[in-house]
Amino acid sequence: MTTRCLLLVALSALASADEEKPYEVPTSIDGAFFFEPFINTERWVRTEDENYQGELQLQSYGVFRGKAELPDALPADQGLELSSAARKHGISTVFAEPLRTKGVGLVVQFELLLKQPLQCGGAYLKLLSADEAVPPAALNGDTAYTLMFGPDKCGAVHKTHFILRHKSPVDGAIKECHLVGETAAPPLSDKKPHLYTAVITPESEVKILVDGKEVRSASLLDEAAFSAPINPPKKVDDPDDSKPADWVDEPQMPDPASVKPDDWDEEAPRLIEDPAAERPDTWEPDEPLQIPDPTAEAPADWDSDEDGEWEAPLVPNPKCKPSGCGEWKRPQVANPAYKGKWVQAKIDNPAYVGKWAPRQIDNPAYYYDAAPHDVMPIGGVGIELWTMQDGILFDNILVATDPRVAEEAAERTFSARKAAAARLERGDGWLGAASFYLSLAAEYARENALPVGVAVCAVLASIVLLCCCRAPARAAEAGGGGVEGEEEEGEGEEEDGEEDGEEAGEGDEAAEEAAEAAEEEKPAASTSTARRRTRKATD
Repeated sequence: MTTRCLLLVALSALASADEEKPYEVPTSIDGAFFFEPFINTERWVRTEDENYQGELQLQSYGVFRGKAELPDALPADQGLELSSAARKHGISTVFAEPLRTKGVGLVVQFELLLKQPLQCGGAYLKLLSADEAVPPAALNGDTAYTLMFGPDKCGAVHKTHFILRHKSPVDGAIKECHLVGETAAPPLSDKKPHLYTAVITPESEVKILVDGKEVRSASLLDEAAFSAPINPPKKVDDPDDSKPADWVDEPQMPDPASVKPDDWDEEAPRLIEDPAAERPDTWEPDEPLQIPDPTAEAPADWDSDEDGEWEAPLVPNPKCKPSGCGEWKRPQVANPAYKGKWVQAKIDNPAYVGKWAPRQIDNPAYYYDAAPHDVMPIGGVGIELWTMQDGILFDNILVATDPRVAEEAAERTFSARKAAAARLERGDGWLGAASFYLSLAAEYARENALPVGVAVCAVLASIVLLCCCRAPARAAEAGGGGVEGEEEEGEGEEEDGEEDGEEAGEGDEAAEEAAEAAEEEKPAASTSTARRRTRKATD
């Protein structure tokens, strides 16, 4: 009972602590180069391009199309919502100074809520290039960016984009490097907020995280990881080289000895009428397949003058059921004379030289970037999307160079919202609170199986050790009663004997006689024993 009370008190304290602490929207994150919680949009500029007519507005998480339709765990929070379907949306902000990532890497993170399932469109951010900066009011699809990151879906395409634009140090050419390969499909239909994080480490490793869990990793130096590798090949085809006119690159040729047989009929059909088939005797060639229903009658309110002549509905002709009706045709069978199109046999080509390929020359545009984490300077953040769905909400956009800063931001925003949402979903009363905290404990144990397992084993070992040490002490205490303990035990036995005697009564006569006989035998036995002892001493 005491343990249960303590548990309830602890649950009450935890619940009270959680419920009494109001959520405060963080206005900044220590160590972040850029952080946008969307308390307002003062530093954002909407594009003035005439093709971008989509509405953008600050909106709470629970409101969709002017109605409170979604659960809102933190009513005090809001984000930037793309509120127009089938429209282009454009808005951006410019940094006071460009972000340079040499030696430190890059982290971009944002929260995303899709208030309705994404059918066709993107929900990604663009980190705009500082070297090719344009006025924010001129933002459009051609605006240069350094990194594009976020989910995208249309039809069967369902992925998380990571597109890095890389500039050649040789000729200044810029290419788009798409991260390819298997990436866990982003959650786009559960109507819950999700956290997207992309990390480029100083070692040029790329990590993609969704809700704080890594779903993809690759190296910027891995040629197979990107549709266009960061570093170009050392050798390329010689554009001035061409295949010689007499080059034979066909490994086989038609066999001149192979000739089509004279009886080979290429026109023979695959199927012919079965010559052995005969029309069944029960076939009705003059009967229609359907007839007017003889049991049908015109409705009572049918007016021939207004409705026209009534006609009974058609039903299958019962006379056709045994074999069939109408024109009879023989069934089709395989044509034994069919051979198909004749194809001349082939033999190895004696003139075959091999597969021709242009000769390789040194790539004049070759370079090797050993530190591609040093991306093109970043001058701002842009949201430039054409989507078929409305209700796309962005929040807590962060740009930094240290992943730990992103983790802190997630703890203060996404994790706080997740915990608040869990409180909304838990049941009422003590049982609901207990279930809630037990579920949190179970979730923590699943995510941290090793340390939790070690801790549980340590606790169990401590309990076993404690029990083993206390057992001898209890035994010593029980045996240390001395004479007093024995006297108390004897008195207890006498009292028990008296109680048993009172309950048993005098017993039956046979028992009494047996007892008297035993008493009479005792002196005799004692005398005999004494005599034996005397005789032994004499001897």
